[in-house]
Amino acid sequence: MRKLLPAVVADVVDLNPAKQSITLRGPQRTVELVVADPAQFKLVAKGDQVEARYTQALAIAVEPAAKK
Repeated sequence: MRKLLPAVVADVVDLNPAKQSITLRGPQRTVELVVADPAQFKLVAKGDQVEARYTQALAIAVEPAAKK
């Protein structure tokens, strides 16, 4: 099951080139995200505002119970 959550505008408060991650501060929380594409990482600077959209996922595994 996947659920696309509403977009939020967040401030870029930190960049970590070694980990290729950015820290975003939104209206409800601050999160650190890894940017997979190096070209995209180069486009972001501290102090920028970005639109972020989260995807929430849930996975369930069903296995038979152990026999008694």
